[in-house]
Amino acid sequence: MRRETLVALLSRAGEAYEACRAALGAGAGFDIAAGLVPASQLAATYGVRDEITRDAGIPTLGFAEAVEHLRDAGDQALRLGGVRADNPPYYFQLFLSADASSVVACIGVDQQHQVRNRAE
Repeated sequence: MRRETLVALLSRAGEAYEACRAALGAGAGFDIAAGLVPASQLAATYGVRDEITRDAGIPTLGFAEAVEHLRDAGDQALRLGGVRADNPPYYFQLFLSADASSVVACIGVDQQHQVRNRAE
């Protein structure tokens, strides 16, 4: 997938989408996985991850909203993607339609705690 195409697919309003678009525009690395996963399975997994990140005090963007979008997608097959921004260090988890023609959900997770933990 071309960078410009992915930026265009992130047209939805919301902090996670806007920050991910900005990161891609600034040259952040990205990848799109080849495999497919049912949205219901992703909703269960990321629902737990949302709780874990909140309990750990890790800043996120759009996590709860993304889990709701995944639940709404039922058993629809989704493709995962990721965007890594260095400054500030953020990781964006993307959930795309099976044909990668739309972004169903986007989550941003602050990676600053990872940098601090490695330094300690």
